Amino acid sequence: MGYVKNVTSKGCFIMLSRKLDARILLANLSDGYVEKPEREFPVGKLVSGMMRILSAGVLSVEPLSQRIEVTLKTSSATSVMNSRANDFSSILVGDIISGTIKRVESFGLFITINETNMVGLCHKSELSDDLITNIETKYKVGDRVTAIFVDEERHRISLGMKNSYIKEPTQENGFDDGTQLSTFLENNSHEIQNLDIEYEDEEYPVLSQAESRASILPLEVDFDDVDHSHLDDTVSQNQILTNEANTMDEKNKRQAKKKAKEKKEQEIRAAEERLMQNDAPRTADEFEKLVRGSPNSSFLWIKYMALMLSLADIEKAHSIAERALRTINIREESEKLNIWTGILIWKMNTGTLETVMKVFQRALQYCDPKKVHLALLGMCERTEQHKLADELLEKMTKKFKHSCKVWLRRIQLFLKQHQDGVQSVINRALLCLPLHKHIKFITQTAILEFKSGVPDRGLSMFEGMLREYPKRTDLWSVYLDQEIRLGDVDIIRALFERAINLSLEPRKMKFLFKKYLEYEKSQGDEERIESVKRKALEYANSTLA
Repeated sequence: MGYVKNVTSKGCFIMLSRKLDARILLANLSDGYVEKPEREFPVGKLVSGMMRILSAGVLSVEPLSQRIEVTLKTSSATSVMNSRANDFSSILVGDIISGTIKRVESFGLFITINETNMVGLCHKSELSDDLITNIETKYKVGDRVTAIFVDEERHRISLGMKNSYIKEPTQENGFDDGTQLSTFLENNSHEIQNLDIEYEDEEYPVLSQAESRASILPLEVDFDDVDHSHLDDTVSQNQILTNEANTMDEKNKRQAKKKAKEKKEQEIRAAEERLMQNDAPRTADEFEKLVRGSPNSSFLWIKYMALMLSLADIEKAHSIAERALRTINIREESEKLNIWTGILIWKMNTGTLETVMKVFQRALQYCDPKKVHLALLGMCERTEQHKLADELLEKMTKKFKHSCKVWLRRIQLFLKQHQDGVQSVINRALLCLPLHKHIKFITQTAILEFKSGVPDRGLSMFEGMLREYPKRTDLWSVYLDQEIRLGDVDIIRALFERAINLSLEPRKMKFLFKKYLEYEKSQGDEERIESVKRKALEYANSTLA
């Protein structure tokens, strides 16, 4: 009794309880052939009733690995019947047997012995007392034949169909005393030693192996090994299913372990911040304990450096900075960059430009050059060293000319300093930047114009982009946000009216109507609110019509 937990092409797993699963191989799902297990045994299907009807049984239990194998086959006596049908000892040497031709090959006939699942080979030299040149023309699949002979000692079956073997049975086994039988044994000793017992049952793969080796004689295999071929096949299928399940379990464990590690790191960071806020370390020993617990935390290392600088211990601060750069994991690029930034700020405040540039050149060797340039640029802007910032930006626009962020910082500095020549910088940027970055660059530049420059220039930029891309609602949204920030109601409403009269898809029109309605609600004009709702309803009706 249980629910189907997982289904593969090799079988399925059922959940017997919260902590106990069972495995059902494909061969044990049904007495018939199951073409698509996913369709007949979907995940979540309760198989308790099916198990009662189908007489499901436990095949094996492994206590150590807690694995259970279950079968859903109907007949519990199938294995017993198969063992009887495959009982080699039931046929004695010299018995005359009847059978049906199963397959015709150039080297002989494969004959299924009646009332068994066993298949024997009648070599072409034992088909007749006369010479047969073409076996295929004389014998057909399905023909009933009579044959004789079993080699019991080597557990091999070899049949003979010569009339001389069958017409004169004088002993109990059907042969004269050692005359014709000895001749037959001598002629077929090679085949007797090199033939496998083949089974008609599809669960035994020996016949399929013989088909793939039809042009050569089979290898010598002991009967016991062949008898366990189905067991080996079952074990291999079990192993495949087990490996698939183990792979899924390992993947889930890795994901859970990764999430747990991230959560633990967040908790450590939060604890560090609380510790620094509530009870900041005051001595080097306290900081040593903290950096040992969180060696990749740039926050702690910088605080440690600040403590040494406050104590005027410059050499100790230098050694802590170098130690932090060596200790922090190479994969923690942002943490390393924070250390380099802290050193640059320190040198910027206490040292000379020469010492700052030395640290800057060292940082370029270990971190992303663009990030290091931007960090130094930010320090120059905060300390109002405009000359150094201009020189640095001039180098950056040449070295990182395909970076939209660098060009935007250049324009931002121009607008803050109220310098002329912004348009020439924009034109240079558009020539250098890839085409797919043009819209982003122009949009951000227009926003900078609205905030720090001339709003009319920003307006003309947005209008130019909307003429080229009238159906891009993201541009409309940014444009409307900048106008709303300026607060000119007439211009804002005129812009909204233009937007809602566009021929766009319903999803985009819904976004524009919703934004328009939110703006009118913020203005508190009920008449305008109702007007927007009415226009939205008219659009919906026209769309449905």
